[in-house]
Amino acid sequence: MSPQATGRYIRIVGCFSIFVAILFALAGVNDFTGANDIFFHLASSGGNGVAGLDTPEAKMAMAIAGGVFAGLMAMYVFITAPGVEQGSELIRKGSITTFLVWFSVDSAASVATGNAPNVIPNIIFLIVYLTPLLLVKRTA
Repeated sequence: MSPQATGRYIRIVGCFSIFVAILFALAGVNDFTGANDIFFHLASSGGNGVAGLDTPEAKMAMAIAGGVFAGLMAMYVFITAPGVEQGSELIRKGSITTFLVWFSVDSAASVATGNAPNVIPNIIFLIVYLTPLLLVKRTA
């Protein structure tokens, strides 16, 4: 992929991911019904939707998780994309490392807490976020 095509891909995927992060964050302040229930049936491992999540603690955790995810995706859109377009190996390699750290911590915690199926969507997300960083044609 050219650096410009990579930057475009990163911006599209990153902006969509920010939207999803906002849905997570809003789950912390909204009732878990309607669109939130549909979203969590799609997003949660096992397809249990929002079962057991309608507590103040769970809502706070969803708000925090949404904010952290939005921040990671903002980094992807506003730092990684332009850095890759400009040929920065530091930003490309740093972004790869960032996603590998996220994947390792999130997947290990998922397994440790009994939610091993979460590793499957994590692998998919890792592929979606890392592929352009691994395929970009490096400039001299």
